[in-house]
Amino acid sequence: QADTWMAKQEAFLINQDLGDSLDSVEALIKKHEDFEKSLAAQEEKIKALDEFATKLIEGQHYAADDVAQRRALLLERRALLMEKSAVRRTMLEDSYKFQQFERDCDETKGWINEKLKVATDDSYLDPTNLNGKVQKHQNFEQELNANKSRIDEVLESGIELKESGHVQSERIQLKLDEINDLWQDLIKSAEKKGMRLAEASQQQQYNRGNEDLELWLSEVEGQLLSEDYGKDLTSVQNLQKKHALLEADVGAHQDRIDGIRISSEQFVNAGHFDAENIKTKYDALDGRYGNLMKPMSNRKVRLMDSLAVQQLFRDVEDEEAWIREKEPIINSTNRGRDLIGVQNLIKKHQASMSEINNHEPRIDAVSRTAQNMVEDGHFALDDIKNRLSTLHDHWNQLKEKANQRKQDLDDSLQAHQYFADASEAESWMKEKEPLAGNADYG
Repeated sequence: QADTWMAKQEAFLINQDLGDSLDSVEALIKKHEDFEKSLAAQEEKIKALDEFATKLIEGQHYAADDVAQRRALLLERRALLMEKSAVRRTMLEDSYKFQQFERDCDETKGWINEKLKVATDDSYLDPTNLNGKVQKHQNFEQELNANKSRIDEVLESGIELKESGHVQSERIQLKLDEINDLWQDLIKSAEKKGMRLAEASQQQQYNRGNEDLELWLSEVEGQLLSEDYGKDLTSVQNLQKKHALLEADVGAHQDRIDGIRISSEQFVNAGHFDAENIKTKYDALDGRYGNLMKPMSNRKVRLMDSLAVQQLFRDVEDEEAWIREKEPIINSTNRGRDLIGVQNLIKKHQASMSEINNHEPRIDAVSRTAQNMVEDGHFALDDIKNRLSTLHDHWNQLKEKANQRKQDLDDSLQAHQYFADASEAESWMKEKEPLAGNADYG
């Protein structure tokens, strides 16, 4: 009966299945615990058989030798059975520890892979709500730091299993390497994303500075495209003052352009993830700033030309006003009523002629200025030609009318001189008539 029971127990221990999951190992351990209880329950029977055999041997039973041999074999099988049971229990416990380790590894691996998705996303490329993303990443890094002890525990448990000489040491090492590599990847990816978010935040500040300059450039470019060069001397002078302020403003912005250049170079040298785009933006900005110089210089020259032409037009208008002032005198139809009157008018006209002659150098100076502008290809040359032509016409008309009046006054002088002489002769003749008509011949 004992042989049969032992054979049955030995058959149970032949089973090499150590389980392939935590649940299956737990089930095998439960079965083994039941087996150990069964083994313990048979202990009294084995002990009783041992005592009974001892009595037979000591009582010199005729089969004492056979009994002793059977007892030794039974006790040896029992000891071997207990040893195998202990070995299997140890193996099941090791399997349970391994399955726990493997489960922890799988859970840790799944958790790390989920976090890797967050750590490796490219949300930093979108500047929307960047501050919120930075704060979220800081919370994410805190979560990683909080879970480091959990990772360490998994790794330490694997190292302990391996150092204990576990049968699955090679597989444990592979799991350890895998978890450690994933964890290092996660840490590096999180650090990289943190750097990228910091770079994106710095770039956002850089872009804001760029956008401010771009708006300023657009305003300046619009002012330089203006076709308003003034309609009179005052408006031109005001535009020149405004342009001088614009030139000063453009010059003052050189420091900001230099600051943008330095920042862009720092981004490029630091290996910023968007370095190429940053450099492209700076090049475009610097190009636009450099392109202000020529139109700014051209507008300055154009305003100087406009000032010159407005000064010319003012001078022309002054001359026209002077001519209009003299026209009523020159156009006078008063020829004098008598010799004295004519003589007085001639004196006045001679004074006017002197004024006209003395004023002609001023007309010539204005004409030379206008002619020089025309020859230089001034933008208002057509208007200059028209105004100069009109001035010359009025001037020539004034001189012609002055000469005509001189002639008219000279004619009037001759006439009144004749009338005076005739009147004097007539008076003389009337004075002599009585003498000529006297009949007294003595």
